[in-house]
Amino acid sequence: MARGGVNKALVSKARETLVSRGENPSIDAIRVELGNTGSKSTIHRYLREIEEEASARLDDEALLSQPIKELIGRLASALKQEAQAAIDESQSKHQHQVQSLTGRIQELEHSLAAINKTFSDKEHELQSALVDLKESKVSEAALKAKEATAAQTEEKLRELLAEKQTQIESLEEKHRHSREAMEHYRQSVKEQRDQDQRKHEQRSQQLQSEIRALNQTLSVKQSDITQLNKDNGRLAAELGSIQKIAAKLEAEQRKLTASLDSKTEEANTLNTKLSELKVQSDELDQLKKLNEELQAWKTEASVSIGKLEAEISIKTDMMNRLLEEKKTAPEARQEKSAAKHG
Repeated sequence: MARGGVNKALVSKARETLVSRGENPSIDAIRVELGNTGSKSTIHRYLREIEEEASARLDDEALLSQPIKELIGRLASALKQEAQAAIDESQSKHQHQVQSLTGRIQELEHSLAAINKTFSDKEHELQSALVDLKESKVSEAALKAKEATAAQTEEKLRELLAEKQTQIESLEEKHRHSREAMEHYRQSVKEQRDQDQRKHEQRSQQLQSEIRALNQTLSVKQSDITQLNKDNGRLAAELGSIQKIAAKLEAEQRKLTASLDSKTEEANTLNTKLSELKVQSDELDQLKKLNEELQAWKTEASVSIGKLEAEISIKTDMMNRLLEEKKTAPEARQEKSAAKHG
């Protein structure tokens, strides 16, 4: 329950209660002990006055003898020095470790950010390389299909060219036979001219007709030969064009094969780097675990420092009570002596 007001006696009593329980008599702890009553500035003022009175009692030569005062002073000084040295050493060590750990954590965070960025970049490069590899395989398959089609077309053109060449040779053979037949016929006519002079006029028209028919046949055969020669030239030109296309396709295939080998090597390199990044990630996890252990140690050190401060406060209060008892002892003896004389 909250009380009506706060005075120095209440603050002193609350302080002694906390010390007796082994707690640190801080301003917040005393205010809680008083039922959350009184301002912190007032409690702080009363605490300062109580400490100054305790210090004044230690320096009061009328209440204590010089040897006791010196002994108590040396004990208090030694206790404070030891406590302060322990606190300073612990705080210095703690601050050094905290600074070291903070720097290490920052370095690890920077390293982790760099590793994550590198991992992301390499993964992107790997994906791009895989896409290029897939496109290269598709292009290679298309080129192989084109090459197969071109080879079939070339084979058909070769067969057609051979067929045309056979036709040309057959026509030339027929033309040669026709010339030989005509020559033989002319020779026969010349040999028989004298004998068939009389029949010549009768058969002249018939022979002329036959000659015209033979000439027409010869003209047709010459036209066929000319057309076959043109077809042969066109087929030869087409064959040359197809051979150029085939050579171009072979060059593109070699280029794609080299690109495919290069992309495969890049993919293997990226896989190796990915494995190395995974190892570095495992090491970073271990460092994080170490950081958690150090944070736990930091918490334990803080608790130890709090306990040490509480112990120092308790010892100081014990020293104050000892001094109080030393002060009250002469007064009690005086009262007893006065009672006896009375």
